[in-house]
This record gives sequence, C-alpha cells and structure tokens, in this order.
Amino acid sequence: MNKSEQELKDWLLWHNCIDENIDSLANIVRLDLSGKKIEELPENFGLLCNLIVLNLANNRLRVFPDSLKELSKLTNIDMRRNSFEQLPSVLQYMPLRSINASANRLSDVFILQKCLHVRVLDLSGNLLKSLDNSLDEENEIRTLNLSSNLLHDMKTVFPLLKNVERLNLSENLLKVIPSTVGELLSLEEINLSYNEIEMIDSAFFDLDLVEVDLSSNQLRNLHLSSLIELEKIVLDENPFEKLDVDFSFAPYLRALSCDGCGLKEFLLPQSEEIELLCYSENEITALPKEIERYTKLKELDIDENRIVDLPDSLANLTYLEILYVNGNPLSMEAKKVITILDPEICDLNMKTGITIEKAAKNDLPEMAQLLSVLFAIESDFTIDYSKQLSGITRLFLHESSDLLVAKYEEKVVGMVTMQRLISSAEGDYVGQIEDLVVCEEYRKMGVGSRLINKMRSMAIDYGYKRIQLAADVDNANALAFYSRRGFKKTHLNIYHYVV
Repeated sequence: MNKSEQELKDWLLWHNCIDENIDSLANIVRLDLSGKKIEELPENFGLLCNLIVLNLANNRLRVFPDSLKELSKLTNIDMRRNSFEQLPSVLQYMPLRSINASANRLSDVFILQKCLHVRVLDLSGNLLKSLDNSLDEENEIRTLNLSSNLLHDMKTVFPLLKNVERLNLSENLLKVIPSTVGELLSLEEINLSYNEIEMIDSAFFDLDLVEVDLSSNQLRNLHLSSLIELEKIVLDENPFEKLDVDFSFAPYLRALSCDGCGLKEFLLPQSEEIELLCYSENEITALPKEIERYTKLKELDIDENRIVDLPDSLANLTYLEILYVNGNPLSMEAKKVITILDPEICDLNMKTGITIEKAAKNDLPEMAQLLSVLFAIESDFTIDYSKQLSGITRLFLHESSDLLVAKYEEKVVGMVTMQRLISSAEGDYVGQIEDLVVCEEYRKMGVGSRLINKMRSMAIDYGYKRIQLAADVDNANALAFYSRRGFKKTHLNIYHYVV
C-alpha cells in the first residue's frame, strides 16, 4: 500500500468497519459506515474503486469529496439521515441502481437527470417542493418513495414515471390527481395518504393498480369503478358525502377499508374474493344480508357504528377469523348470531379504553415486568428482570424492530415485539414476532388479537414476505390463538445452543 492507501485504511480501521487483515483496498466491495457521526469523508475515499454497496446512513454528512467519482462500480448507496441539502453531483458518475437519501434536508435533486440507471429511489422526509426538471424521460425508476415532502403538483412529473411500479406520495400537499396519472403505465402500488386530495381524474381508474391507499384526504364524492387488477384499497378518514361502487369495480378485490368516513350505508363490492372489510367508526345502522356472498371473508371490522341487528347469514361465514363489533348497540338476537358463529373471534368483551400504540421509552420497565409473566409460562426461558429490561431496551433502540403496547389508564397491560430478518428462502425481509403477552386480568378481552393484528398490518405495510413466530408446544391456549388467526404450524423444530 502507498501512503494515501494506508491513511484511508487507518481511517476505516478507526471507524471499525473493515478487518485489519485486509491487504488491499481493492478487496473491499461492501462498506458499512452507518451511525459513526461522520461529518466528512476523506478526500482519498475514491481509492475504494471496487466498492459496490456503501452505507453512510445516520451520520452528519453535507457533501461528498470529488474523489467519489472514482467509485465506478458503486450500484447501491444509503445516505439517509444526514444533512444533505442537495444531491451531490458526483452521483452522476456512478452506475447507481439504488439511492436512499431519505430524512435529509433536500430541496434540490436536479442531478437525478443524469442518474439514468437508478431503479430504487427513496427521497422521503425531505423538503422537496417540486420535481419539475429533476428527472430525465429515459429514467429507469421502478420504486419511488416521495413521502413526507412538500409536493403540491405532480402534473408534469407523472409522464416521466412510466416505469414506476411502486409509488409513495403520502404526507405531501397534493390536492388534485390530474389526468396525467394515466401515464403511469407500469404502476401497481400507490400510496396517496395524508394529502389534501379533493379530486381524482377518471384516468386513475383505468390503471392496472393492485394496491391503493387514499386515506386521510379531503375526498367528498367518489365513484369507484374499473381498477380491474385491484386487490386492496384504503379510504379511511375521508369526509365522504357520497361514496358508491360501480358493478365494474375491482372484480378481484380482497381488502376494502373505510374507517372513519361518516358512511351511513354498508357498501358491497362485487368481488367474491374479499377477505377483509373494515367499516369501523361510521354511522352504519344495518349489516346487509348479502354479506353472506363473501364466503372467503376472514376479517370484518364494524366497530363504533349504530348497528342493532346482525343478519343470520353472518353465521355462514365459516372462514371468518376476526370480528370487531364493539361500540354498537347490539340486540340480544345479534349476540346470539355471534355465539353461533364463534364467540372467540369477536371483541364483544373488549374492555373500553384500551389503546394499542407504539412503545415509548418510559414503557420499558413495565414491559420487562410483563416478560416475567410470559417466561413463567414458557419453560425454555428464565425470569431475570435485569436481563429482560436490558433486552427490551436494546430491542427498542434497534432500528429494525417494532414494539407495541396495549394500555389501560396509562398502564401497560399487553405487549408484542417484531424484528426484521432476512430470509434466504424468501429472498427478502420477513418479520419475527415475539413476546406477545397480556396481563391475566385483561385476557379474553380481545387485547391479544388487537396487538397481533396491528403488528400483522405493519408487516404488510413494510412489504415483509411473511411473518413467523414460535410458541411453546405445551401452551395449548397460545397454539389455538395463533391457529385461529391464520398462523400455520410448520415442520420445523427450534434448537438453542448457549454460547
């Protein structure tokens, strides 16, 4: 190694990101410098000429040195959670396929015009007001995340996204979905939640979309039609005055959610593939008898409506695993229908006032105490409060973990955790659910169901290919609980080796 190479190697060793036995910088193809509080990269960083993947997340970078032009093999760069105000111009010299520049201070991304081979682009959590003149019409972007910016108009941008398959525009300032949305010829998934959308052009309904999220907008009148390939649509928290469904709408629809929309009638899409219907927090007074045609329905949420009677046909839905009816003035006859169906899938006994929320730091001591309840049941583990507190704290701080708690009057009465793993079998991320436990006095009130359902919903949002969990073979109640909620027993046994 010459002097410059040795200096760079020493810098990398000081940041504890390479093996000291590496005899040539040319042997480094992947480099993780995330979370090192780095304010600037060495001027000779370009000596890492064979680098393919570079992780610079969670630092304090504002610029890149010019020598990064020499990274002629770099295809994947993660620069999220830094302090960039514009995308560095050196990016144009790399054959980048993936750029994650989320959670910076970006207001200028014009250099993207010259990054023609990028396929995965994450610009979420920045200060972008417009993407006009930022993309070349020959771009190859397939996945684009623009959530949590200040975008208010996509009229001229949509025609440049002909290759995009997944598009996230949530948490912006959009008011109109213009006719140019029809140019999104490859689009399969779009998230438009938390905008100010009042109008959607009819061209939108001719797209081959599979998933749509329009929740938390200002839609008042919407006629659902076509969208022939659609499987899931979320319309939650819109102030609808009129919402209707055309006979042509989504013949293969599997999930429809209209939570908190002020609806007075229960809409019945034509699809016979529906597995999930959510109409909670509306003003619906009756559940139609025709619901019996949804023979594949697994989850029905009609919480907080004005429903008195339930049709006898509800008892014929043999695939139904979850039924939320809390907050309705149900008659005794309606409760008998539920009893016939299966009382254990229903939340009628749910104690009011229990909330499900992400765990906060001050919840950790109570969660550690709860784990002792769980480990008292599972013979493979021992109770040690200090270890449990240390473990749950490290899990809380880990960026690829999610922790949920159930609370009643500010007391933690239940919890569940999930970690992101990589599955070689699936070739992608999966979720590992653990630590599901509810205080004994709050059991059989639907708390466990709500925790597992919320975590399952999060896993779907993250795009996990599957979620998995382990349960004690002697815990019959837990095994039955998971089976009723769609979890299937595998042929695998779990082995531990203590080191």
